[in-house]
Amino acid sequence: MLEKASDLMERGRNKHAYLQLMEARKLSFKRIEGEAVFYGPKIDIKIKDALGRLWQCTTIQFDFNMPERFDMTFVGEDNHPHRPFMVHRALLGSLERFFGILIEHYKGNFPLWLAPVQVIILPISDRHEEYVLSLDKRLRENGIRSQADMRREKIGYKIRDAENQKVPVILVVGDKEVADGTASLRVHTQGDKGSVQIAELLEKIVDLNKNRSLTLSL
Repeated sequence: MLEKASDLMERGRNKHAYLQLMEARKLSFKRIEGEAVFYGPKIDIKIKDALGRLWQCTTIQFDFNMPERFDMTFVGEDNHPHRPFMVHRALLGSLERFFGILIEHYKGNFPLWLAPVQVIILPISDRHEEYVLSLDKRLRENGIRSQADMRREKIGYKIRDAENQKVPVILVVGDKEVADGTASLRVHTQGDKGSVQIAELLEKIVDLNKNRSLTLSL
């Protein structure tokens, strides 16, 4: 389909507006002619992975295609219908590619706020399970992605497994912890941190989640 001359002129104006925007914000960029395909002028943001490779993720692009396909119009100040221009924005681009970059960057050892399982609770024996389940419920009620490991395995095995799974926070519960209303804290890559009060730990984890902290300080 041949483009109208007015459409080509509009594309040129929008491209110029993009350049002005990048320059006004003093952003470093490189112009690559001919890669905007049929949508229109666009801004691509590329992310460097752990091997130094660049991957295109975020895209902000003028979309001349969808308004035409959906026959979108609006009534202008002249009381006549006009075709709108759409800003096509994909913040993460391909989700699979974005998560692949995250996994490679962190080597699976995600920050607390990003980890699929943030806290795992390990009972030493079956008589501690009721306390573990109540603790798990309390964490979940505060928006923490918690998991209780009720497998009939030795505690050493479950700790090693949790470490291999790279769960950021490991809580071990035995007789003393049940009696005191506490938990024994282990932090991934940092080892044993000793006994911790649940209310104090809960407050710190909620704060780390809220602030999207990249370091785990408990």
